[in-house]
Parts: sequence; C-alpha cells; structure tokens
Amino acid sequence: WLAAAPAWGRRGAAAAVTEAPALENLRNVAIIAHVDHGKTTLVDQLMKQSGMGIQVTERMLDSKDLEMERGITILSKATRVAWNGYVFNIVDTPGHADFGGEVERVLSMVDGVVLLVDMVEGPKAQTKFVLQKALQHQDMKPLVVINKVDRPQVRESGEVENEIFDVFAAMASSDDQLDYPTLYASGKVGFCAKSLEEARSENRPTNMMALFETIRDHVPPPKPAAVDAAVLAADEKCKGFSMLVSQLDRLPALGPTVTGKVFSGHIQKGDKLFAKSLEGDIVETGKVKDITVVQGVTREPIKRATAGDIVSISVQGFTPRWTQTLTSHQKVPSVTCNPIDPPVISVRASVNDSPLAGKDGKYITVLSIGERLDKEALTNPAIEVVQSPQRDYFEIRGRGEMQIGILVEEMRREGYEMSLSPPQVVRKKAEDGTMMEPWEDIIIEVGNDHSSVVIARMSARGAEVKDVASLPGDRQSIKFECATSSFLGMRNWLRDATGGTAAVVAEFKEMRPVGDPPPRERNGVLVSNTTGTSTPVDLSKAARLGKLFIGEGVEVYPGMIFGECNDMSDIDTNISRKHDGYRSAGGFAPPQEMKLEMALAYILDDEKVEVTPKRIVMRKVILDAALRKNAAKAAAKGG
Repeated sequence: WLAAAPAWGRRGAAAAVTEAPALENLRNVAIIAHVDHGKTTLVDQLMKQSGMGIQVTERMLDSKDLEMERGITILSKATRVAWNGYVFNIVDTPGHADFGGEVERVLSMVDGVVLLVDMVEGPKAQTKFVLQKALQHQDMKPLVVINKVDRPQVRESGEVENEIFDVFAAMASSDDQLDYPTLYASGKVGFCAKSLEEARSENRPTNMMALFETIRDHVPPPKPAAVDAAVLAADEKCKGFSMLVSQLDRLPALGPTVTGKVFSGHIQKGDKLFAKSLEGDIVETGKVKDITVVQGVTREPIKRATAGDIVSISVQGFTPRWTQTLTSHQKVPSVTCNPIDPPVISVRASVNDSPLAGKDGKYITVLSIGERLDKEALTNPAIEVVQSPQRDYFEIRGRGEMQIGILVEEMRREGYEMSLSPPQVVRKKAEDGTMMEPWEDIIIEVGNDHSSVVIARMSARGAEVKDVASLPGDRQSIKFECATSSFLGMRNWLRDATGGTAAVVAEFKEMRPVGDPPPRERNGVLVSNTTGTSTPVDLSKAARLGKLFIGEGVEVYPGMIFGECNDMSDIDTNISRKHDGYRSAGGFAPPQEMKLEMALAYILDDEKVEVTPKRIVMRKVILDAALRKNAAKAAAKGG
C-alpha cells in the first residue's frame, strides 16, 4: 500500500527520519476505534501537527479504495511521527471482527493503545472486541480519547465515561489498566484537551499537544527482550537480532517485506537472516535486502534497525510466512505468539461460465484467478486458498462473509470475472472420525424494541442465549453461542429487521460435532428463461409474482435469477419480449439491489453468483429449465 504513496513533502519527511532513535524517546502505540469513530482523521492531525512538514490529505492511512468507500480500515498500517525529539510509531488497527487476524498481530508490536470513542455513540461491540484482545497483554497501557466533542447532540455528563469504565472493568487483566487517562478531542477540528470543560470552553486548545504529551508520559518505551549470554557470544555482530513476522507485503522494487517490532539485537542491510518456525526450527535462510520506515506517508530507507523500533525489513532469498521469527543467528530463539484463529467460512471461486462470460473482465481463466488468490493469501493471514483436486476451482477460506466479500470486491474492480458458490462452513474430522464444525460467540447489540424478534430468530436457528445486558439509549447486548453454519446470512437479516441499527461481533469459540442444518427460510426465485434485455412491460407483470432484483434494460439469459417469488417454488418466465409500443408498463416497486455479500448469503446450493467488473448477478448452476427439473427429480429419488 505504501509503495504507491506519493512522496509529498519528501524533503521535510526525509529530514525528520530518525535513524535509530534512543530507546527512551521511542513510543509504540496502536489506535483502536469502531468503524467511523474518526480514527484515521485523528492520525492525520497528529501527522499534520508533528512539525514534520507533511502535507496531509484527508484520511491518509485508508489507502485502499474499498477502505475509503466503506469507511473502514482493513489492513493495519504503521507510520512514524517525530515530535519534539520523540519518535511515535503509530499503528492503525482494523475496526471489524472479521479482520481480527490483523488485530492480533499488531498488538504484539505495541506497548500502549489509544481507545478512541465517539462522544455520542459510546463504546461499540467491535471496539470491545479489539480492546479485549489488547488488554489480554498485561503490560499494555491504555489511554482513552473521547472524540467528536464538537458534535451538537450531547450525552449526560459522565455517561460515556462510565460506559467506558464498565468495559475496562469487565476486560482488564491487571488493576493498572483501570488507571487510564481520559482526553477529549475533535480530530476534524484538530484539538485535544485534558477535560471536557476545557474542550468546551472559549479558550480551548488549538492543537493535539495534550495527546502527544499523554502518550509520551503514559506509554512506556519498548523493552527489548533479554538475550542469552551464549547467544551474545556467538552473535557478536547483531547481538541476537529477532523479529516476529507481524505484517507481510510484496512491495515494488523491494520484494517480500516484513513489518514488525525488533524484539532484540540490531541488524543492517546485507546481514544474514534465518527464518524460524514457532517450534524453533530453521526453515529458510537469506539476507536483508533493505530496511525502511514509513515516515508520515513516504517510505524512507534507514541504515540499521535496533531493538524496540518498528521497521520494515525487505528479505532476499526467501519469502517469510506468518508467525515465523526472523533472526540473525541459529541460536536466537523464536518469538512466542498466539496462533491465528482458523478460518470458519469457505466459498468456491471458479471460471465464469455464464452466456455473458468474458464481456466485462480482463482476467477470466482459473489460472489468473488462482494467481491473484495466492498473492492475497501471502499477505493476508486470515485467508487460506485451497485448489480442488481437479484444478477446476479454488476454495477461499476466511473468518467471515465480510472478509471474503471484500477480497472478491477488490478482485472484481481489478478486472476479474468468476462464479462463486454459496458459503459453506469449514469442517474438520476429529481423531475418532466425528465431523466437527465451528461454533462462535456472537454478541448482537440492538434496540429494546427489536430484541425479542432477534432472540426468536436466533433460537429458531439453534443458537443458545448466554447473556442479556441493558445498554444506555434503550439498547440491549445479547450474547449467543451459535454454529457458524446457522449464522450464515443472519447479518443481512439483522440489517433489514433493525433498519441497520444492529451491531454484530462474532468470534470463533470451538469446534463441536456437526448438528442439524438450519431450516430454509428463503422463498423460491424468479428465473429468466430467455436471452435478451429486460423490458418494463414484462417486469411489471413479473412484479406481481414477487419482488425484483433488477430494473429495465438489463441483459438477461436463461437461468439468471432476477427476483424472489412470493412462495417457496421457483418460476421461470420471460422478461425480455419485444413489444410493439402499444402496451404500457404498469407501475412496480423499485428493484432491490443485491450487493455481493447479500447475494452470497442469499443463494442456495443449486445457485451461484456471477461476479464481473460490471455485474453481480445470481443464477442457477444448471441454466436450462428442463435439465434443472430432471436433476431435481433425480436428487429427490436419490434422497
């Protein structure tokens, strides 16, 4: 992402690069916040006011198009801000549980976290998920910034602070973590104050100085790991260098590049490197091609990396893997870290074989889809890619529908075409031969008026209610245990049922024996039976049979799904007749647009989603209506 970052303010930035900052002047901090609570805007202000001479554009850390568009952070990014002789390594974390793999790795790099909370909305379910991961590290020093204090709607004094304290009290792993400073800020306006009175007063601060000072005073400098005397004697040059692979990228001109914290020792360009597995075995050898840091938004080379600092090391001779440790000598031990949670959902990606295949995309073969997926699996630890034995499809495994949806959406925009199967859960066989499926802890926050409907729907899907807690603002937090297979598609239903007000966090719990499949809740579909372009006259007739997913002037083909039926049966009909102009179209409701994740959650086993740069449409696997009926009869006999 940063290779493409423009070199704005390069002279100012280059002047500010600190080769190897003194350890006591170094602070490593992660920023945690819910989607849209103003995290990236706040980091922009820190860069702007640091005196580094950087020209800041809005939301510089959200560098992917999808991040800008959806207003979420997907990939965590580390940037260096120099201020008053101090160097702050600020790491941005994803604010969504599907990207929890990113969160876990980032937290191993930092000594403090800034929890950013919206003044009006208070701490949300996703924030709590990330904060819980952070507070599991006993030495982690938290500080709270209540953001958007300039907003007009105001909560009762102390209400948000009490909510935040309750969250900390439930999650803190040491009493020290409850003694956190609270600041009041507006990332948009660019000021931060140490009390709400000060933030709301006439002579409020005009800068972020209070936040810079609090990070300096409250977050300790990093502690390098102790190195055994035998290792120091054997490795005189690098003093037992070790670094955990926390983030992995392939950068133009630099190749495979690892970003992470140097746990011990130091290293320079050209030095020899070993990659060690979690178990401590040497798996690869190579050397340091280059060492860089991201200063503001430009990537700058530095001569050497020292213990405690967060840097990027480009590797020559091999490609590192997640959870490996880079070391300078065979005797340096591996850095311990938690294994990454396993993927729970899979989708099969195969060639687009619809009648309209190849019209929109540049990359349409299985080979090109596979190459792109392998590239993603290299830099994204929470995605696994498995090729089928016949090499006719790839199985994409991930943590959730949103994560897989975002990957496919990125590929679609890059010019890829493909067909996607309905999401399945990733099952595993236990030692005694029992098939096991994943279960999740699911926390749903909803308004009181929706809670009974949500509990009824989840219970019908076999979920168990574990806890119900009241929240401010007439809301409830309901905790369920639920099979992942039973929760597929529920996010869309929750969004519709609650008018978009529900917040959901799902986290992997354990594998349990496979249970009964959830009941089918979806109606039948309206299916086109001819090739052509949809007409308003035919659509107005079809609208009497159910609800539509497409409008007029859309290319259709036999087997393409264009709407949902009013009952459980599928209806094949013609919506592309040529009319003589005398027939007028009756009125019909505007079509419901099916976005990618909605379409994936909607389709059944005999259907798939066709994805191209211009279209996301659902279709039957067997396009011909007669063949489809025969196949259904044969399946019924066999069953």
